[in-house]
Amino acid sequence: MNMPRRVRVSSHFLDRARDGVAECGLMVALFMMYYITRGVAAGKEAVAFGHAREVMHVEQKLGLFREIALQTTFLTEPAFVRLLNFVYAYTHMAVLIIFAVWVFTMHPDRYREIRNTFLAILGTGLAIYILFPLAPPRLFPYTGFVDTLQMYSGINYDQQSIAMLYNPFAAMPSLHVGFALFTGIGVIAIGRRKIHWVIGILYPLLMATAVVGTANHYILDVIVGSMITIVAYLIVPRLTRKVVARRTAARLAASPAVG
Repeated sequence: MNMPRRVRVSSHFLDRARDGVAECGLMVALFMMYYITRGVAAGKEAVAFGHAREVMHVEQKLGLFREIALQTTFLTEPAFVRLLNFVYAYTHMAVLIIFAVWVFTMHPDRYREIRNTFLAILGTGLAIYILFPLAPPRLFPYTGFVDTLQMYSGINYDQQSIAMLYNPFAAMPSLHVGFALFTGIGVIAIGRRKIHWVIGILYPLLMATAVVGTANHYILDVIVGSMITIVAYLIVPRLTRKVVARRTAARLAASPAVG
C-alpha cells in the first residue's frame, strides 16, 4: 500500500530536521576542538614568538613582508579600518553558518561533499595550530604593527573573558581566509549565477584584506590558508562522490531482486 502524500512529506521533513540537528551537533563538537588548541598552546609563548620572527624573515626573503606598509595606508582611512574590523570580528562565523544552511536546505545533494571539504580544512588548520604555534603580527607593536581591533573597536583578545576561549597563537594558517575562500568557491560552484560570482570573489578578497589590515595574520598565513582550501576542494568532493557511489552500488547489490 502506497503511503499518503501528506505522510510522506511529513516523514521527509522529520528526517531532514533530524539530520539538521545531527549536523549542528557535529559542527559544535568540532569547533570545540578549536578551544582545546588554547590549552595546547599554553606555555609555548617563546616558541610562538620565535616562529613569528621566522615567518617575517621568510616573508622578507620572498618579498612578501608588506603588512606594515598596507596597514599604514589603511590607517589613513579610519572608516575603512572599522569596516575591516567588522569583517574580521563578525562575518567569519555568520557567513559560514548562512552558507551551510543554504547548502543544507537548498542544495542537499551537494551538502555532504561541502561538509567533508569543510572538515578537511578545519582538521588541517587545527593540526598546524598545534604543531606550529605562531604569534600574530599585532603582538609586535614595536615593529610597527597596530592592533586595530583594540584601537578602533575596543576589542581586546587578551582580556580574561575572551582569552579563555581564544588561542592567541593560531595565526598559521588563516582559517578566516581559508573559510572565506571555502564559502566563495562553494557559492560559485553551486550557485553559478552572476551574483554568486560577485559574492564568491569579493568576500574572500575582503577577508584577506581584513586579516592583514587588522594585524591578525601575516600574508604567508593568507597564502597557506588559501592553499589548504584549494587542495581540499580538489580532493575531498571527488573522494566523497566515489564513496557515495560505492555505497549505493553495494546497497543495490545487497537488495533482493524484485519480480
